[in-house]
Amino acid sequence: MNRDNGTTDVTMEKQRQEIERKKQYDTVTGLGWRNFGIAFLVIVIAIVIYAVFFR
Repeated sequence: MNRDNGTTDVTMEKQRQEIERKKQYDTVTGLGWRNFGIAFLVIVIAIVIYAVFFR
């Protein structure tokens, strides 16, 4: 049976998306819990400062 090029393209695209998801996950987990917590607190503090001073 012949394989359709469309299905090959779809399969390759799914593989690319899966690789991209793994890279994003590794970025977050690669920070470690302490560094991720610090980054999270900085973001929360920035949002609070923005809400207080720019509203």
